[in-house]
Amino acid sequence: MMKKICITGGIACGKSSVGGYLREFGLKVIDADEVCHDLMGRRGPLVDRIADVFGKGVLNRDGSANRRKLGRIVFADGVKRRKLNALVHPAARREISLWLEKRKAVPGMNIVAALIPLVYEACWELDWDVVICVAAPLSVQTARLVRKGFSEKEAAARVAAQMPLAEKMSRADYVIFNAGPFAGLRQQTALVLRSIQEKMEKPHGRKK
Repeated sequence: MMKKICITGGIACGKSSVGGYLREFGLKVIDADEVCHDLMGRRGPLVDRIADVFGKGVLNRDGSANRRKLGRIVFADGVKRRKLNALVHPAARREISLWLEKRKAVPGMNIVAALIPLVYEACWELDWDVVICVAAPLSVQTARLVRKGFSEKEAAARVAAQMPLAEKMSRADYVIFNAGPFAGLRQQTALVLRSIQEKMEKPHGRKK
């Protein structure tokens, strides 16, 4: 049977890099953030509903949702953040589930992966055979977000909006700690994938 891997973790911890390495190692990978971009992009199925809830001021001129504007709104207001998640999470989950179903029909597709930052927050972790948490020190997360153009206040709000990273680490099957050079991150990713492949050859129970 096809093994489904979920990569989660904290913001700015390197999940996309881990996904890139898994692609390099031959896995098919879907990114929930890219799925959400499509859902909220020009003529995306969620654009009208987002405008109804947050106003047309959150839309770009081309009709797509302005994710930066939405971010400033929802990361400053927990109620509004939950409203946005209630729109986005179910739609993204449907798209990812459809993608997984299509992969099942491909001969030799024995492992696939999905990058889902909020898999625990969305209560979706039990649908995955393996969950990998990518983690980094808070100072590193903040520095990476600041380099992307966020203020320290905005960076702190985004980190605080997620489940504590320590809890995600404790619930995951594997933890990849990304505090240093990318060479170490690639090596850790390769070791985790090798462990998963070896365990596939020797069936075992996973923790819930």
